[in-house]
Amino acid sequence: MELAVWVIILPLLTGFLLGISKLYFNKILFPLVMSSAIIYLYLLILVIQNSNPPKLYSIGNWGLLGINLMVDPFSSMFLLIIAILFISVIVFSMKYIKMNKHKYFIFTYLMIAGIAGMVLTADLFNLYVFLEVSSMSSYALSAFKKTDKGIEGTFKYLIMSTFGSFFILLATILTYYLTGTLNIAEVSLGFQDIPFMIKSMLMCLFVFGYVIKIGLVPMHAWLPDAYEDSPIPYNVFSSGLVMKSAIYALIRVLYIIFGIEFLSESGILNIFVYWGVITFIISHFLAFQQSNLIRLLAYSSIAQIGYIIVGLFVGSEKGLIGGSFHILNHAIMKGALFLVVGIFYYSLKSVKIEDIKEMGYKYPIISFIFVINALAIVGLPPFNGFMSKWLIVEAALESGFVYPAFFILVGTFLSLTYYLKVIIKLYTKTEEKIITKVPLALKIPTIFVGSLCIVFGIVPSLPLSLINNIPKFLLDNSEYVRILLGG
Repeated sequence: MELAVWVIILPLLTGFLLGISKLYFNKILFPLVMSSAIIYLYLLILVIQNSNPPKLYSIGNWGLLGINLMVDPFSSMFLLIIAILFISVIVFSMKYIKMNKHKYFIFTYLMIAGIAGMVLTADLFNLYVFLEVSSMSSYALSAFKKTDKGIEGTFKYLIMSTFGSFFILLATILTYYLTGTLNIAEVSLGFQDIPFMIKSMLMCLFVFGYVIKIGLVPMHAWLPDAYEDSPIPYNVFSSGLVMKSAIYALIRVLYIIFGIEFLSESGILNIFVYWGVITFIISHFLAFQQSNLIRLLAYSSIAQIGYIIVGLFVGSEKGLIGGSFHILNHAIMKGALFLVVGIFYYSLKSVKIEDIKEMGYKYPIISFIFVINALAIVGLPPFNGFMSKWLIVEAALESGFVYPAFFILVGTFLSLTYYLKVIIKLYTKTEEKIITKVPLALKIPTIFVGSLCIVFGIVPSLPLSLINNIPKFLLDNSEYVRILLGG
């Protein structure tokens, strides 16, 4: 069986085996989880290495149930994010999660399987199926602590996400009705004969559905509530992968099925660029008002999604490169910040900004990781966030979006204000406090993920060697269609 298939099967199989081990072999949790995570990391690296030129894998020939998997630079970048975050969060979670470990890891592996399926599948039906697999697992993890706040936040998440799923499913059904197929390449060809107004209606359904999943303003209110009392390691996955996989699906549908010419003609590119600007400006103001560090990071995530949307929808090669690079960078930076906050919570049992006073002296290395990743996410040199933001600004200016480029600089200043507020608290002296010794299993993954913001900032050519190939398969959808149809 092809390697790419195992990227989906292995986490599904691991989740099943964890369920069996809970009943009969309770003590093999650690070796099963860790061995599976290590094998999965090796598997992801192999698939990423073999993704140039893009590979097509066909599984079965069962009409709607047949699965075509496509590994191209865009999907490979998401596999790289999974590789970086998955092994780190699994190691972190082994020590961090105290109760119901089997359930936690079962849902985590199922969520990863759904995300991997989304970024590899090449047909709309399975894109929707894998989206729902990752979403349902995400709901369970969001409510995992079973607190009142956690359940309330998850309920809001569930309601909003269900609306998004409804519009996506409706658009998928109508697409099949109009074209007689759900294969992305065949749909793209079939759409050439569909009237402009009908295509515009379908595009609106897809856009509205995925935007709810992504959390753009004003469909963002559920996200901070869902983050506030959920397991912090899950927040790493949610911010770095769950939200981003919805962006992946939106970009794949719009650029491959509808095409750049239609997107430009319909005006959706301009709408998304200014929608992104509104999103990050409002989110920065909301983040500044927070006293809870988790909610601050949640609003910051929404803001960074705004920057990504601007980059991806200016409609140029540099914009796609900058937006894609920022997807990777944000996953790393926000992942590291959440892991640091997880360590603070492990020690203090609090995520209030006021309560982290003097932690910079108690945990100097971990606090330093927070500082450099906070500065990176603001967009200061020489960190990775600066590189991707700068590419987005250049792309916006080159495409004539002068005001959005200006507001990106304004947004950078706004984000600096609230991250400086947190950094100052970290190094504010207070009365002697009792803290818990932090295990290496929490420190090592945090330092690893956090240090990548320096590595990718100083040597951006490492990720850009993969990302630079992304526009070729998005701006010219005929290349993707040709490979998918076996041409």
